[in-house]
Amino acid sequence: MGRNRYLKVGVSSLFVGQHEHSLDRKGRVVLPAPFRASVADRGYVTQLDQCIGLWSQEGFKPVAEKWKRELEAGNISIKVFRKLMNSVSDVKLDAAGRITLPRALLDELEFESQVVISGLYDRVEIWPVERYRADQDSEAGDELSDAITRLGL
Repeated sequence: MGRNRYLKVGVSSLFVGQHEHSLDRKGRVVLPAPFRASVADRGYVTQLDQCIGLWSQEGFKPVAEKWKRELEAGNISIKVFRKLMNSVSDVKLDAAGRITLPRALLDELEFESQVVISGLYDRVEIWPVERYRADQDSEAGDELSDAITRLGL
């Protein structure tokens, strides 16, 4: 099963589509070929709500800058800023097109052997397959139908 695309728009990466992959015992997962170019030199991962977020080096900079602005504006404390920044790990593709995900994130999010790699505009989300299916099955169908109507698609 796999639908995946990576589009280059100006200097920004646009990630779309989804693909299922296996996660090996060492925490390595093969990225779909269209997603690889964006993290060939370096990518960044951190925990999102129920999944792992992956950004290109270029794509993560605005995220970190936003966190910094929130600190400077007094919207978050230095402790929260530190926790956010320290929760990020850098990843690099190996020769087989895999990245190694941090064991702590895999354990925290209860990953097993199958994952869904989903393009989400400016980032990639890596989900435990069952959690992804449950998330997509919840109320997403009704919301999607309403959005398609509203957007005139």
